[in-house]
Amino acid sequence: MYKTIYNKFFNSPKIKFYCELPEVKENYPVIEASKYKFNWVKESAKKFKEISKEKSSYEQISGTVRCPGVLPMMRKGYIMQSWFDLTIRLTDDANRFEFFIPQGLYSYLRDKGYDKQLISWFSKEEPAHAIPLPNSQLQSLIKITLPWAVSVPNGWNLIFMPIPYPDQTDFVSVHGILGPGKHYEVNAIIKCNSNNKEFSIPAGTPLFQIIAVRDNNDSIEILDYDADIKQKETERKYLSNHQFIVKD
Repeated sequence: MYKTIYNKFFNSPKIKFYCELPEVKENYPVIEASKYKFNWVKESAKKFKEISKEKSSYEQISGTVRCPGVLPMMRKGYIMQSWFDLTIRLTDDANRFEFFIPQGLYSYLRDKGYDKQLISWFSKEEPAHAIPLPNSQLQSLIKITLPWAVSVPNGWNLIFMPIPYPDQTDFVSVHGILGPGKHYEVNAIIKCNSNNKEFSIPAGTPLFQIIAVRDNNDSIEILDYDADIKQKETERKYLSNHQFIVKD
């Protein structure tokens, strides 16, 4: 009995990722989002420090890196990376594109017995597979096959979402959610952000973010905006504005 109780409360079931290609697992693993260093974040932090040093004694200073809603979101969950270089060339036809992959990759995949199609797509010309896309974008979703699968334990869901604030803005992944289950294939489905241009997705580029959430259906509660809430808002305004450098 004691062992059962211990397992229930201390041995939480884990979300398990499986990789078909050992070299990909070694070089481009699923990584904790908090450990990925985005270039724009490093540059923003550098500029914030410079401005703070120069002006923080007489001018109120704020910055994106201190926003309580930006970096905490970027640090949640895990990031799935691209595992080969990919170049996408958009054409004058809003439903058509070209793509380029290093040719040597195919020889490696043949040796590994990996025969999955690396790039496929869902065109607006096939309504059964289409989702609404802005007219300014390529009218096809591009699927990048990944050598990954995932098992989700009971009581959990996985939210698949675009990188909230990426370095590269030429593409964005679509949203999705997986409930409990074993050995789901994990692939990237992206949409291009503009037509008539060419862009590359180098190996190691963050493709999408994965956040685990508990599976529950707790209802929300809607309340009046009363005096107590107003007081808390006033206190928050003071704490956010009484210093030259805005704190988290």
